[in-house]
Amino acid sequence: MYPKILITSFKVPTEKMGEQYSLGGVDFSLVTQDYSESLSMAGAIPLIMPYLESRIDDKKYIREVLDEVDGVILPGGSDIDPSLYNSYPEKNLGDISPERDRWELKILEMAVEMKKPILGICRGFQLINIYYGGSLKVDVCGNNDESKIPHMALMVPKYYKTHQLEIKENTRLAKVLAGNEVAVNSYHHQAVDKVGEGLTVSAVAPDGFVEAVEDKNYPYLLGVQWHPEMMAAKDPIQLKLFKDFVDFVDRSRN
Repeated sequence: MYPKILITSFKVPTEKMGEQYSLGGVDFSLVTQDYSESLSMAGAIPLIMPYLESRIDDKKYIREVLDEVDGVILPGGSDIDPSLYNSYPEKNLGDISPERDRWELKILEMAVEMKKPILGICRGFQLINIYYGGSLKVDVCGNNDESKIPHMALMVPKYYKTHQLEIKENTRLAKVLAGNEVAVNSYHHQAVDKVGEGLTVSAVAPDGFVEAVEDKNYPYLLGVQWHPEMMAAKDPIQLKLFKDFVDFVDRSRN
């Protein structure tokens, strides 16, 4: 049987999408297709989990959902509520969804309790850092002093290699990508500031911004700042991340 991987999706309110479909008053669940395709190519079955306001505090319900899957992916998306890392809204803070933050942090907390393998991507990577007590820089693109790298590179194709990675030795990421020079895309304007306690930095960008973290004391917990799912169809190196995750999940359930 193929391993089953849960991907959290998020609610898009009717005022942002309903008019496009002449469906006023209807909300939508959304997650980009690339996550599902990458997991499928890596040998897993993707299962998309919507945000459920009615179950946001129902641990029994969330636990039963997690019992049905073998691993969890926390995907990209909107900015994270700065109050979660003892900060405040700043000028360049994007749209936030405190409800989504609370929902995904609850799923993350319970997945950790259950020792489920976890992969966080972009926003999911930042959420992991916050869960471990870390913090974020609210914006690194509006201040030219922060970096010359265009971390929010919306002007190029999704698979475009924006910058190189410096991968740290003796990390899981180094083993997964061993022998490869790795360059990644970049679609974020927030970045890790303080690294969460218990996390190891496994990659940085040329400007020093953290690009990946992992918990070496956890069976499998890896977070990456870039979007490998957008690159995997064209770049076998990026597909390795999903294959490593799925292979671990497959082995650990036997």
